[in-house]
Amino acid sequence: MLISVIIPTKQRPLPLHDAVQSILRNTYQSFELIIVDQSLDDASATMLASCCLDPRLRYLRNRRPGVGAASSRNLGIAASNGEIVTMTDDDIEAPPNWLELIAAEFRADPELDFITGRLTAPPYDPATGYTPEFNAWTGMPRWRLPIHASGANFSMRRRLLDRIGGYDELCGPGSRLGAIDDTGLCWRVLRSGARYKICPHIEVIHTHGFRPHPAGQELLDRYQYGNGGAFGRLARQGDRFAGMWFLGREVKQIMRAILATIRGDRHALRHSQLRLRGFWNGFRLPPYEGFVSGRQLQQLRELALAAEIPLDSFSQPSRHQIVASQ
Repeated sequence: MLISVIIPTKQRPLPLHDAVQSILRNTYQSFELIIVDQSLDDASATMLASCCLDPRLRYLRNRRPGVGAASSRNLGIAASNGEIVTMTDDDIEAPPNWLELIAAEFRADPELDFITGRLTAPPYDPATGYTPEFNAWTGMPRWRLPIHASGANFSMRRRLLDRIGGYDELCGPGSRLGAIDDTGLCWRVLRSGARYKICPHIEVIHTHGFRPHPAGQELLDRYQYGNGGAFGRLARQGDRFAGMWFLGREVKQIMRAILATIRGDRHALRHSQLRLRGFWNGFRLPPYEGFVSGRQLQQLRELALAAEIPLDSFSQPSRHQIVASQ
């Protein structure tokens, strides 16, 4: 079972190097590691020069202007060959048995299409900043999963991506709607009826994820806005349940935020405002602009293979736009 691991990156050469080294040290050997780099310089490529001698690693450039990490994730998916596609980030470290555990879950259940694992924060002082983490609670209510699950540890069968499509490129880091490109994908997984599993024993460590104040608070704010934006997009694309679920939940959140404000919490109500603003702005955007369907992912892959496009020019804007415009 070939596993394709995809890492989007931009201007993070040292964390990226640590992430790549940890994955290459995995005990499971049947994998390919695809790096999709949006950096404006060659620092990441230089840092990975020695790693590129490993035949399991492929390095691609995403040269499309004005796009974020979701675009690189889609390009990585289109360029990959594995039956299993695993998404992670450039600021994590993976334990040596990470891929072995992922493969075991999919081998054990041929009907399983999607798993999400744990994102663990190294020890830090919360008074000095913030490190994003996801504890992967197995009893989490179904519809809360997209809000909380971490896209730094997503794995799915390719057949699922062919069915539900890839990432919405108007969501996520570097996009119009900022952080959070995993919420929309995870929600579509649930809505598709695919079998999924929360796996706390499958973890990656957010080694380079710490943000000191106020950067940590700014990141949390972007998460709130981005989550709202993702649900606004889903509602505009015709998923009325997504819109109703989000707004119904938000009414409860606002009531709690008002009580928290009375008790002196200055952030709770602001977060509700950010989520609602993100929802409205996501709803206002053209519904399918930036959304890459499963068929478009297949077309992009077929185009690259047929044209024998070199890896370092695979993601040229014209190549992608040919497919996205069809």
